[in-house]
Amino acid sequence: MSARRIGVLGGTFDPVHIGHLFVAEALRVETRLERVLFLPTADPPHRTAHAPVESRRAMVERAIATNPAFELDTTALEQAGPAYTADTLDLLREKYSGDALCFIAGADSLVRSRWRFLDRVAASLERFYVVARRDSTFDQVKALLADLPDSLQQRFEYLALPYIDVSATELRARVAAGRAIRYLVPEAVNEYIERRGLYRD
Repeated sequence: MSARRIGVLGGTFDPVHIGHLFVAEALRVETRLERVLFLPTADPPHRTAHAPVESRRAMVERAIATNPAFELDTTALEQAGPAYTADTLDLLREKYSGDALCFIAGADSLVRSRWRFLDRVAASLERFYVVARRDSTFDQVKALLADLPDSLQQRFEYLALPYIDVSATELRARVAAGRAIRYLVPEAVNEYIERRGLYRD
């Protein structure tokens, strides 16, 4: 049985939005991934989560429910925090042994935050897909990878997808100000946020 190529999209998903979903689906199609795992983190080391863990998990479940190629993975939610990507990938390698894991991240996440154990992260992956984002260039990412061995640098692949100008920070601010976010998030996520009163001061 041949190895499956599985994409891994991690984040706080606070909240999950159409930008996350588009990147996951576009990459799945363009790079021929069989599945994309949505991997919400419970205790991210570089930022503070605003919605409770159970709410962020529930929003992801609702957001991906209509795409049979998308799957929620709770590995990072069950880790003792802070959960670093390298440690999470060690657990995923055991869980999906025999499969080829491909990580998905925006260029901004690499440029703005120092990744611990990036060499371990790259070594555990078949590919590390880096997606263009506003204010973060591929050249900046490549400069950050300069200290990695060539064999690991070659695992990074840069993709320029149509840019969906949505950020979770902006969505939370709109909700707090009583402004609409409908159609910037899946309908089921919008309804969940309204029903639970999330992100309101």
